[in-house]
Amino acid sequence: MSASQTLGGPSRCGRVLGPSLDKIIKNAAWRKHSHLVSSCKSVLDKLETLPDAALPDPSSPLLGLSSSDADFVLNPILLALDSNYAKVADPALECVFKLFSAGVVRGEIDGKNSDSIMYKIVDSVCKVGGMGEESVELAVLRALLSAVRCPCVLIRGDCLLQVVRTLYNIYLGGLNGTNQICAKSVLAQIMLIIFARADEDSMDVSITTVSVSELLEFTDKNLNEGNSIYFCQNFVSEVMSASEGVPDLKLSQPVPVSQNGESKDEGEEIGLEKMKDEVELCPGGISSKIREDGFIVFKNLCKLSMKFSSQENPDDQVLLRGKTLSLELLKLQCSIFMSLLTKYRSGLKAEIGIFFPMLILRVLENVLQPSFLQKMTILNMLEKIAGDSQIIIDIFVNYDCDVDSPNIFERIVNGLLKTALGPPPGSTTTLSAVQDITFRHESVKCLVGIIKSMGAWMDQQLKIGDSDLPSGSESETSAESHLTPSAEDGVVPDYELHLELNSELSDSATLEQRRAYKIELQKGVQLFNKKPSKGIEFLIKTKKVGNSPEEVASFLKKNTAGLNETMIGDYLGEREEFALRVMHAYVDSFNFKSIDFGEAIRFFLSGFRLPGEAQKIDRIMEKFAERYCKCNPNSFTSADTAYVLAYS
Repeated sequence: MSASQTLGGPSRCGRVLGPSLDKIIKNAAWRKHSHLVSSCKSVLDKLETLPDAALPDPSSPLLGLSSSDADFVLNPILLALDSNYAKVADPALECVFKLFSAGVVRGEIDGKNSDSIMYKIVDSVCKVGGMGEESVELAVLRALLSAVRCPCVLIRGDCLLQVVRTLYNIYLGGLNGTNQICAKSVLAQIMLIIFARADEDSMDVSITTVSVSELLEFTDKNLNEGNSIYFCQNFVSEVMSASEGVPDLKLSQPVPVSQNGESKDEGEEIGLEKMKDEVELCPGGISSKIREDGFIVFKNLCKLSMKFSSQENPDDQVLLRGKTLSLELLKLQCSIFMSLLTKYRSGLKAEIGIFFPMLILRVLENVLQPSFLQKMTILNMLEKIAGDSQIIIDIFVNYDCDVDSPNIFERIVNGLLKTALGPPPGSTTTLSAVQDITFRHESVKCLVGIIKSMGAWMDQQLKIGDSDLPSGSESETSAESHLTPSAEDGVVPDYELHLELNSELSDSATLEQRRAYKIELQKGVQLFNKKPSKGIEFLIKTKKVGNSPEEVASFLKKNTAGLNETMIGDYLGEREEFALRVMHAYVDSFNFKSIDFGEAIRFFLSGFRLPGEAQKIDRIMEKFAERYCKCNPNSFTSADTAYVLAYS
């Protein structure tokens, strides 16, 4: 028996391709699709006479075939997907599903290799979802889930993000409620697959099937069309189970590749030094391609959840649904987030700063009407965080002591205190007495855990201080080495894993100064949001802002955390001399050269909201028109013309 027959190559490939090609020929419009029909017939003839490959071709995307033969036999599938004709696209999508679920496809599919036949097929599958056919939408969902689920294939990078975007689009604009629920379910299932693999850093992991009814517990109940939940659950379960019996798993998995591009020997292990090299190559300390993809998807979910409506369409319901879905998908990943927080927080500072306030703190701070299940999930997660002294210190240093970041540690402690105290007397709550007691007990456990962790960290510093190390800053660096997860836990010891906890920031006096500076700055911001002129006066007096109009304008323009955009606009429209000079400096800081007038106005107004008073609007728009004409002297006959247009 030949090698390819042992691997189940051509015979398995033929069994998948043959029936699909027959259907494409049968459904094709002969005149319109003559080239497609001809290509299908050529491949059917080829499959009958195709010789077995003596050895597997590592560059081929199909088992048992050479790279050139694989390109040839897959070409009619690509042509059918690109035909924009549902009757031939349907069997092509069914074929793609079977290729992945049967384990015939193997290797990596990445946007960096956009000339590969499998990348082109996945790309075409994503595009065909917009054809406007209900059956095609479902077939696209099935094909994409099977592609990500397949243990023999690693879809990564831009290609993976394109898959996620396609599913988002079907969820937001699907042709019926059932298809939208299916898209949401497939997205959730793909998130579980990606992050389960990232957590284990392996393709060979046990993956649970998502519960569709739980996905609709809080949102999208209106999409349910009778038996939609039952249909979608079966839809996802069938695709997930289709890949469970894929043979030749070990042989089909992507071969690890070294930095010089050579394939690694099957028995070769990646040593500690090798892992360190890989860490440096990947963003944020991610040590492998699998984990890098989890990192990229997590960042993009955070970005999607932070999109804001435009001023022209503030009640954009499609955008709102997209943001809600992003947040729901992120909620599914609390356990995975804990893993990312523990091992890879050095590359996720911005994302953690989004995730904590929008998901964890929002649930924690809801004392009166929380979901019991949601809040218990968050409290259990915070208990794990509280048990890691290094994470606690890192959160405080990198957020609470950073003027551009939210006070995560402070809000965690305050949220736990409020929960431990329970609902205020006389308030209305949805909690039962048992649920309230449970929340109080869990919150106190978290607070005790935080105190113990901080005590343990201080004890560690004192021990190191007694060991005759030259300076306090070096002591804290050594403390990191004791508190850094070990290589036995699957993490490479690396000081860079701690966000910014270097010797300079670790110095207690420096941290106290940073924290005090931030507290005073926030006090000024709060004053500004109540009465802008008083806030500016306080900030100048405490030397948080310079006393020149240009420095105050720069402070307002850089969108300092917490500044109310409405109050910025109100201040810029004031007629007092200093405020007027600040407004002039603010407008003069923009360069509108060669920018369309309408685009320039939108850009100008992106940092504040126009006040409601007509005189204030008049002053701001008059200065804007003057600045625009100065940057574009030939755009208007006079600044007055630009002013009239801008004001209107």
